[in-house]
Order: sequence, then C-alpha cells, then structure tokens
Amino acid sequence: MIAHSVADQLRQIDRAVTTLTRSTEALLRAPDELALLEHICRIAVEIAGFKMSWVGYAQNDPARSVRSMAMAGWGVTFLDDLQMSWGECELGCGPVGNAIRTGITQVTVDTDTDPRFTPWRNTARIHGFRSCIALPLTLGAERIGALSIFAAEPDAFDADIVRLLEDLARNLSYGIGAQRMRVQHDRTLRQLAESEERYRSLIELTPDAILVHAMGEILFANPTALQIFHTDLKSLVGRSVLTLIPQSEHASVRERFTRAAPGKVRAEHKMYRLDGSDFDAEVVGTTITFHDRVCRLLVIRDVSDRREVQEQLVQTAKLATLGEMAAGLVHELSQPLNIIRLTAEGALLFLERGKATPEWQAQQLQLIADQSQRTAEIIDDIRIFSRRDNTPVQVFDAVGAIRSALTVIEGQLRPDGIDLVIDLPDDPLPVRGRRVQLEQVIMNLLSNAQHALKEKRERDGGAGLDRISVSARQDGDRLMIRVADNGPGIPAAVRERIFEPFFTTKEAGRGTGLGLSVSFGIINAMNGRLELENSKQGACFAITLPAETAIPDAPEAPTPQVCPIDAHIMVVDDEKTAVETLGRYLTEMGYRVTLCGSGSDALAKFRADPADVVITDLRMPSGDGEQLVEQLREFDPLQPIVIVTGHLGATERLAENLQDDRCAVLKKPVALGKLGEIIATFLLPPGDEEFPQN
Repeated sequence: MIAHSVADQLRQIDRAVTTLTRSTEALLRAPDELALLEHICRIAVEIAGFKMSWVGYAQNDPARSVRSMAMAGWGVTFLDDLQMSWGECELGCGPVGNAIRTGITQVTVDTDTDPRFTPWRNTARIHGFRSCIALPLTLGAERIGALSIFAAEPDAFDADIVRLLEDLARNLSYGIGAQRMRVQHDRTLRQLAESEERYRSLIELTPDAILVHAMGEILFANPTALQIFHTDLKSLVGRSVLTLIPQSEHASVRERFTRAAPGKVRAEHKMYRLDGSDFDAEVVGTTITFHDRVCRLLVIRDVSDRREVQEQLVQTAKLATLGEMAAGLVHELSQPLNIIRLTAEGALLFLERGKATPEWQAQQLQLIADQSQRTAEIIDDIRIFSRRDNTPVQVFDAVGAIRSALTVIEGQLRPDGIDLVIDLPDDPLPVRGRRVQLEQVIMNLLSNAQHALKEKRERDGGAGLDRISVSARQDGDRLMIRVADNGPGIPAAVRERIFEPFFTTKEAGRGTGLGLSVSFGIINAMNGRLELENSKQGACFAITLPAETAIPDAPEAPTPQVCPIDAHIMVVDDEKTAVETLGRYLTEMGYRVTLCGSGSDALAKFRADPADVVITDLRMPSGDGEQLVEQLREFDPLQPIVIVTGHLGATERLAENLQDDRCAVLKKPVALGKLGEIIATFLLPPGDEEFPQN
C-alpha cells in the first residue's frame, strides 16, 4: 500500500464527493441514456479529476464482449484496440469482466503489478494509467455492464472512495433504469396512440355496423351503423337495442341480458332500421370493457344482397338439376297420360259396340281420374321444386321430404337399370329448415349417383348390378341421412374440391358445378354437415342434421257446409273445352253458370250481371286474369275469386298481394271436389266462413 498524506486523502475524498453530487444532478437532467453515460464520464474526469472514465455494456454475443458506450478524459484512444470480455476467459478476468460477471466492484491498485491486468498493461503504461476501479452496473438480475475509472497514480482508490463510487454506480444504474422506463413508457404511449388511431380508422372505415351496448342500452355506434340504420348519432345512442330486432325475439334477448356473457357468438337475424324497413343481418357479438363497464360489442353486416345471390344460386342449381332430369320427367309424365288415353279410347270403343256396362264405365272413369291425380302429383312436385323458395324456416318431416325427392327421380332410374334400395323409418323424423331445399339436396345427390353409374356402365360395357341406396335414421339428437352408390367413386385428387362452386368432374354440358356447392350451403344453413364418407366402393354422401322433438300439428280440415245452390258462378278460361266441362259440372251441381273466354269478356258480363263467385284462369290472350282480378276488386273489394292456373310464379305474386280470405288459388289439374268445397265456403253466410288452406 502506497502511503498518502492527509491532504492527499482529503483531496481524493473531495473528488469523489463532488463526482457523486454532480452525477446526481446529471441523473435528473439527462435527456436520454447515452447522454447520461457521457455526462457521468465527463464529471469523473473534469470535476473529480480522474485520468479517464468509460462505460462498457455487456453483450450477449458468443464472445460475451464488452461494448464501449461512453468515455471521457485523457487517453481515450486506450479503448480503440481494447479487447475485453465478461466471459470465463483470459480477456474476461480483468477488472471489467470480473465486475460484470460477479457483480462485485473490482479495484486494481497498480496496473504495473496486478497479474489480472496483464493483457492491457503496456497500453496502460503508454497512456499513463497506474490504477483503476470497475464498478458493476445492474438492473435487478440483469448485468448491464461496468463503469471504469482510471487514475494516474497507483492506489488511488481507498475504502472511502470505493464506497462513494459504488454509490455513484448504484445511482447510475438507477438512472439507466429510469431512462429505459421512460423510453418504454414513451414507446408504449406511441404504440397506444397508434393502436387507438388504427382502432379509430377501423371502426370509422369498416363497412360493417358496430354497436356497443350494456344491458340493451346502446352506448356507441360507428358511422356505418348510422348509415345502415338510417339515423344519426343522437337518435341511436341511448336507444334500446331491442328496437332494432323483431318483437318475437325480445323476451329471449332480455333473458340473455341477465346471464353471464357468453363470449363470441355469431348468428343471423332480421333487423329493423329506424324508418321501419327491415334487412337480413349477420351479427357477431363479443364481450368488451367500455368506459369501465362490461358491455357487448356487436358487429352487424347487412347480408340482404348476399342472401339474394345465394338464393339465386340455389335457384340456378335447382333449374340445372331439372334440366338434366328433363328426359326422365317426360317419361314419368307420359306414363299416366298414356294410360288415360288408352282408357278413354278403349271406353269409346266399348260404347260404340254397346258393351260398356254402367259399372265398367264407372271403373274406367275412376282409372282416368286416378291417373290424372298421379299426373297432378308429379307436376306439383316439379312445380314446388322449381319455384324460388321464400317459405319460412319451420319444423318438417325429413322422411317425407326424402320420399318426395325419390318420387320425382325414381322413374328415371328404372329405364337405366339402376336398383334403388330404400331404408327409411315409418315414423317421421322432425328437422328444422325448408323442406323444398332438403328435397333439392337429396335429388342432387341421387342425380349425381345416377350420372356416376351411367359413366361406369359406359366404361365397363354394362357389366354388374348398379345400385343406389338411401337411408335415414335418428342417432340421439342427430339425424343421419346417407345416399350411396356402387359406382366408380370420387378420385382422391378431387375429393377436397367437390364442394367448391362451379367445380365438376362431368363432361362439358353435363354439369354446372353448382349442385354439391349449393347442397353444402343448404345443409350448413340448417346447422348440419354434408360430408363425403370413405367407402370401399362408389361414393357415399352423409347428411347430419339436428333432430327436433316434434312436428307441429297440421290445421284441422274444415267441415263441409251446406250452401245455397241458386248462386251465380262465372267461369273464365280461354280453353273452350275446359270452360265448357267445368260449366257442365257446376250446372249439374245446381248453380247458374256464365261462361267467358277472356278477361275483357268476363268484365263486361260481370258488370251487366254480377256473379257470386268468379273462377278464372290467369294466362289469357285478351285481358288476362291478373287484370281481371284487379278490376273485380275495384268493383267489389270482397268479391270471392277462385284462381285456377298452371303458371306458378304469377300465382304466387298475386296471392301475396291479396292477403285476404276472399281469394283462393288452385293449381291445374283441378280436383272438382276441392273446387266445390271452396265455392261452398265462399257462399256461406258472413261469419260462418271456414276457408280451406291452399
């Protein structure tokens, strides 16, 4: 230990105290971390009078090197070629490496004699350094680096100075932490501001309506919500969300307000704008905190246009299916028509030869009536299937829908030699959805199976038995429907694409690529699944649907009523044979009948002699039925009218417009018994009507 005078010791202590005091001021004034390090180094040299001071940060590279961050004083070039480490190696055993690695202050009393300083001794001599101290800089468990101070004289750092400089190092460590916290705070504020800006832009520019409500009270609405609901901010905020949904859903929504937040939920609803108009909406809801309140955020998308496109796609697929089935349908219709013609011409022959007994005539007429009914059922199935389905979602019998689809297509399979294996339960299987759409799915799967089997036959030369099996069963709360064939199957390469729109494996002109895609969408809308199952032979499509508990009871049929027969009935149809035949029937029933061949003729005769009931066709060359109905309604809003037509589309539009019980619609071919019931109901005294549903 080199002896020092009391004056030297006091001077050294004064240097250390001054350094500590000025460095504390630097902690408060430094604008950033690097400026703080440089200020501390200058204070150690310029104020405290040390030879040189520098700060090195520990690096986490493979060599565990020490990077110089700030320096001040004489001989700073000492650091230019300085190699230093804080790892377990020769370069890491010096004062800086040991201070960083151990977290303990390292004092080198004399750089000329301390063996740990050997790698840097010559350089220290050149710059006039004889002693140094390395003070660790730490933040909790993190090793930041070290503050190194060099003196020109040996043994410049006694116990008192070391203690004061350790306080300096602790303050510097604190200052570094404070600077980093401030930087992190500023960064967080910037990120928060950027996030808020992104959020604001997203909320304001999104094409979807966004609402935030607490227990039904709307607290926030974005600009799109104001556009979709046709209102302004003042009119929407504070309003109850119940005013935007159908009255029938109010009770269930209020009940959900009292339950725990369900998390993210997606659903489709009909919603109302503030001007009273409605639209189809897709709603996604989730729980958020808004102004310290637990709220629900609703993202609302107007899907009216999308649903319209989907319905058009479904309709296109149905018509395409019918087009592919046209030849089979012609065959199916020609069968009963052939029987009707053969029966009628045979009856004429027997009548000419006097061999037609009354009993035999009745038998032949009943056969004709039965075959006419068979034709009507086929036409009705086609009519229902081909129309655009606007019926509401309801519970129906899936087995009945499957049987209806089989009725339409079964006749097409027999000529192709395809065996149809049916395994359906006798009891109904209730599901929720639209019956016609499930029929469409089954018919599409059957049609695809038929095509596959025909392709197999063409390829194999007609060898083997072709078979399609259709089965349905209930498995717990699920309904399983399978349509399988023993055809060539679906290649593995295209299995993942079969449900894509417009993707088809059929030849050009034989498929649209819409059938399976539309079928997939229909089953998905019924909360079910349509899947292609693995099969040893052919293809097997499986439909899984949620099962319902029961099918609603059908309304009771009205009780036939006795009505006055001296009523006046007007029959309007441009088909002369049809109008005359119907006129003879009504005359035989005791009614006074007026026959008309056009709408204009009927209107003129009606004004001269009003009828109690008007029976009219829709499509006529001179004054069609729709115009006649409108003109009769202007004359008498309660005029009973029976529309008899085979043109479905116009009939549906007309029935929707009338919306009253003074108009009935019958589809051709007409059952005379049904027509008689409707006429009798119209002629009942006011208050006794029990108009039959059509």
